[in-house]
Amino acid sequence: MLLRASSTPAADITSVTHADIDPPVPDGHWLRALTEATIAADWAALASIRARAEASMGVQAVLDTLIVAAAFNGITRVANATGIPLDAHTEYSTVTLRADTGIDHYHDDEKSTRYR
Repeated sequence: MLLRASSTPAADITSVTHADIDPPVPDGHWLRALTEATIAADWAALASIRARAEASMGVQAVLDTLIVAAAFNGITRVANATGIPLDAHTEYSTVTLRADTGIDHYHDDEKSTRYR
């Protein structure tokens, strides 16, 4: 389930959702920090993180990161709003991946019970 160009044999996919695991990609800690501040809508923290991430990654890479995060958020919301479920093959083939990453905890129903 990886994009061809992003496949890394040594990658620990659980680093996506577990802050105690260092992401095995360049500037992974900045990618996580930008994403977490964006999800939390902590705009003051995001401004500070952006400035520091830009010094390391460059302005364009930070902008690209935030654009991708926004696009995925929008795509997920559209899919959820229209009731598009995972197809049977994807649901079956991603059971372990979803369990390892805890990604099911990001489902809108789960989020609504956590953030009331």
